[in-house]
Amino acid sequence: MKNIIPVITLLAIASCQAPKAPPVEEPKATPFYVGTYTDGESEGIYKYELAQDGTLKKMGLAAKSISPSFLAFSADKKTLVAVNEINSENGMGTVESYQVTGDSLTLLSRSLSGGAHPCHVSVNKNSYVLAANYTGGNVGLLKLNQNGALSGLLYAQQHTGHGTTARQKTPHAHSAWFLPFGKQIVAIDLGTNQLWFSEIDTALNRLSP
Repeated sequence: MKNIIPVITLLAIASCQAPKAPPVEEPKATPFYVGTYTDGESEGIYKYELAQDGTLKKMGLAAKSISPSFLAFSADKKTLVAVNEINSENGMGTVESYQVTGDSLTLLSRSLSGGAHPCHVSVNKNSYVLAANYTGGNVGLLKLNQNGALSGLLYAQQHTGHGTTARQKTPHAHSAWFLPFGKQIVAIDLGTNQLWFSEIDTALNRLSP
C-alpha cells in the first residue's frame, strides 16, 4: 500500500498542471511577382510577399529579363509568362515563360510576340497565350505545352484604323483578354478606339474575327 501512495500523488500533480497551448501559426503571406522596365535600375522580375496586415516585403530579384512589363500565371500557377516590351531588330518584342521554383524563376522558353512593344499578356485554361503588341497594333497568339514551354508565334491578328487624336494615328493594341466562356477573346485598341472581338480557331491555331 505504501508503494501505491507516491504513484497516486504524482498522478494528482500531473492532472493539476495546465494544458499546453497549441503553437500559434504565423499568418501566411501571399507571394506575387512584379514586372518592371529595365531602362533604369531594375533588372527584371521581382518577387514580393503581402502579409495579412497589408505590409509588403521585397524578396528580391527572381529573374533577369529585359523590360518584362506585364506578367500572367498559367492556370495551374506553375508557369509565369512575361512580355518583353521591346522593339527588336526584326520589329517584334518577345514572350517568355518561366517555371516557378521556390523563390526563383527558371527560364523555360522565349518566343516572338508578333509585333513591337508587347504591353499585355494573358493565359487561358487551355494554355493559349495572347500578347497585345502596342506599337505593332496587333495581337499575337501562342500556346504553352505541358511543360510550360512556349510554342512559336502561331498567329498575329493585325488591327486597322485610327482614332481622333495625335496619338491615335495608328492602331495600338493595349490589352487582350480571354472571355470567361467558350473560345472568345476581346482586344482593346487605344489607337482605334475599338474593341476587337475574335474567336480562337483551335484547328488552325488562329484568331477569327
